[in-house]
Amino acid sequence: MSHFLALVVVAALSVGLLAAPASAKMSAKQKAHIRATLKKQVKKNPGVVKKRSFLKRASLVNFKLPITVRLRTGDNPTTAINEASTNNTNKATLDLGASLGQRDVYLGGKLAGEITFHDSYDGGALGNVDLDLRGTKALTSTSIPLLWNTDVSNAATRYDKPFFPTAPFASGCGNWTGSSNLPFGFGILDANGIPAPFSAGPFGGAPGFPFQSAAAPTSPPNEGYLPIDPGVDSLDAISEPNRAPGDPDALGGNTDPFPYSAAQDPYAVNPTLKDTVLRTAPLSLSIAPTGTEVRNDGFVANGVTGSSNLVIGKSGGVANLFGNIPGKQTGIDVTVSLATRINSIFRIEDQDPQGNPLVEGDDWPAGVFNCRQVYSGAVQNYIPGVKLNGSLKISPAITADGKLRIAKATLQSQPNSPARFAVAACLAPFASYNQPNNSSDTYPLPAGALVPTPSGGVQATTSLPSDVDVRRNGAALNTVLNANCNDPATGLVRQSALNPFEVNPLLPAGANYTTGDSGSTVAVSADLTVNNVVADVLIGDV
Repeated sequence: MSHFLALVVVAALSVGLLAAPASAKMSAKQKAHIRATLKKQVKKNPGVVKKRSFLKRASLVNFKLPITVRLRTGDNPTTAINEASTNNTNKATLDLGASLGQRDVYLGGKLAGEITFHDSYDGGALGNVDLDLRGTKALTSTSIPLLWNTDVSNAATRYDKPFFPTAPFASGCGNWTGSSNLPFGFGILDANGIPAPFSAGPFGGAPGFPFQSAAAPTSPPNEGYLPIDPGVDSLDAISEPNRAPGDPDALGGNTDPFPYSAAQDPYAVNPTLKDTVLRTAPLSLSIAPTGTEVRNDGFVANGVTGSSNLVIGKSGGVANLFGNIPGKQTGIDVTVSLATRINSIFRIEDQDPQGNPLVEGDDWPAGVFNCRQVYSGAVQNYIPGVKLNGSLKISPAITADGKLRIAKATLQSQPNSPARFAVAACLAPFASYNQPNNSSDTYPLPAGALVPTPSGGVQATTSLPSDVDVRRNGAALNTVLNANCNDPATGLVRQSALNPFEVNPLLPAGANYTTGDSGSTVAVSADLTVNNVVADVLIGDV
């Protein structure tokens, strides 16, 4: 009996040795050589990843393939036109609750990742790979319309109504269109800054905003006129629909995004995208680092307040190169957690005119900016646990811009599994929507730089504090994106109140309130559902 037991033990040990992973017998140098060989094979022929011989060798050395997941927006990179404005099908739905309703958000951009071919002895089916998403690349979105006012686009309204209360039209931005000088509702100002009688009918008046000489600030007639050119602030810039990610004037493909009920408000009209008075800037959505501690209890000054704290998990999952993951009805199963800073964009509507004449060398009164737009600083937000599944098809090709594609992926939210999170937007103005002119971002503003020497006619648009025909860009845009919500505003916004007052950061509420919040941010709960995303899986760091 003892000899028999000994034979059994020897046989068991032999089987164990024979079943030991072949990778365990390889040196680190041999594994590195195989990985380099596999990488060359993939670059030469991406379709090689479907061959069983490749998969077996890759699994023996835990081969890692760097990839870039780039969304297909329908834009043709060889043309100057952004075809994504109409062709983009990468849509997510953001449900902001019964009061605000749902918004369509269109996506673009790219994420960095790795595909890992696991040792076949680790278990799993042939063709199973791990997906790991990380890095500094980011998805981009369209702007998200949040609040609206139907007076904005109402054709019976005019931008200059606040300056002339008895004029026979309503206040709004109905005529705030085009890129040429609009007529102002009155001509001269009297010694007290009161407009003279409305003289040229409801659609006439002065050729621009009147101002007076510093030498004779209380002696009409006016010495000149500032141009009233809507430029990029024009309602025409909100062309609906527009699905182009990254465009601050693209508010999605739904021409009727706002909740409306005639029974609830029979006197209002159904709002459109042009009626938007508060929207987000385009979002830059990067992978949130694993292990990030997110404080939503007010402990972090520039974040979401009033929600639960959380720790960000790993972004990634598993896929199968040949079909469905064994035991599942899908070829990809991933979870993504995203980080984004949200800037707001406001449309000024029915601004107080402040009652004083504009005098050469004075600060710009806020009324001059009626119907124009301003940025806020940003609030840090996180979107955790977005669960996605879909299909992965090995589709080797060269893209239009010369990148090497290995596969195409289609993703959507797992059924009945929206990502629920708290989202916050900023309500404190910070900087002009237009590209700044004449050092108008500086504080204090340069003395006398804002109003030109009068010449008796309409001044050049270059005399204005911002370039009305160009959206904020470059370093000036980075100034906005890097600012936190409720930071001290740029010079133009900060000094737009009537002297000696200024627009300062909001202070925490005092003893008369039950909350100590400043009111600079507002948070709501949101459910995010990814309806459809189509992406190219590109080889390497693109």
